[in-house]
Amino acid sequence: MKNAMRPVMLGFVPVAFASLIVAGCQDSSAPSAQPTIDPSVYVQKQNHSTSPVSTPPAFVVETPTASPTPEDTSKHEAQVANTNKTDLSDLPQTSANAKPTSKPKVKDEDAYQLEKPTLMGLKLGTSKNLVLDRFGKAKKQFVMDEDEDAIQVYDFGDFSVGFNAKDALEFVDVHSTEIDPGLRGLHLGQKAEDALKILGKPDSNTTYVLSYKSQGTLLKIDVDPNENKIQSIKLFADR
Repeated sequence: MKNAMRPVMLGFVPVAFASLIVAGCQDSSAPSAQPTIDPSVYVQKQNHSTSPVSTPPAFVVETPTASPTPEDTSKHEAQVANTNKTDLSDLPQTSANAKPTSKPKVKDEDAYQLEKPTLMGLKLGTSKNLVLDRFGKAKKQFVMDEDEDAIQVYDFGDFSVGFNAKDALEFVDVHSTEIDPGLRGLHLGQKAEDALKILGKPDSNTTYVLSYKSQGTLLKIDVDPNENKIQSIKLFADR
């Protein structure tokens, strides 16, 4: 009787033990009582949250550099070059249409003649006021004390004039090739032969000087003997 029941008991034990093992496995794999949070849902809620409590992540903001204005650029260039702009507002401005100062011209009726000896259209004895009114302000002015009466000299660049103590014209001296002295076409720089053709035979003719006397005056033409060219022309009183 005992032997007949033994296999039954042995077969029962393994089955019961297996049941316990299965039950234990089911208990260990059962879900926990704590709720499981889906990370994707959490992130979505965080992104759509309008709560002011949330603090945005810290980040660095790069401030853009403002482009320099024209004034700043000019100041920078001046500092780099170590120079300052020069204000030219006080300087006289030359008009684009401005014409260069023309040379004085001698009228045909004022040109040199034996009966009316002139130079630059001026006759000896002319008052200083009339001369200055005609030619304007001189570039230089000085006094010569070689004679008994001091001579006031006014230099206009191309020619000069002198006045005695009575402010009367004492001499005229032409010393530029760029001006017409009023000798019927004769200019400085021409040959001595040209003077002979234009003015005729002189009262005195040397290698250095040609002299023409007329009406108490002396027209003196200085000649360079090496080049045979006229260097200067003067008109003064014949004393």
